[in-house]
Amino acid sequence: MATVGNATEFKNGRQLAAWFGLVPKQRSSGGKQTLLGISKRGDTYLRTLLIHGERAVIRFAENKAEPESWLRKLMAVNSGVKIYH
Repeated sequence: MATVGNATEFKNGRQLAAWFGLVPKQRSSGGKQTLLGISKRGDTYLRTLLIHGERAVIRFAENKAEPESWLRKLMAVNSGVKIYH
């Protein structure tokens, strides 16, 4: 997180996520917005660390988290989405 410097320079978490390159690209035409894949801009190494951390949390939750935890519920909703490549 030393790469970020002073995090208070960002107005909100979405701006910080955009700086990391973790928010979807947006395309709009005629008032209709389309969200595409993540932009993959920003610090590649830092984004890689965040993604590995997320995968470790999911792997832990698959085996140990309470069935009613928010993460298990989210995983159940997204069960059709491939998480690991």
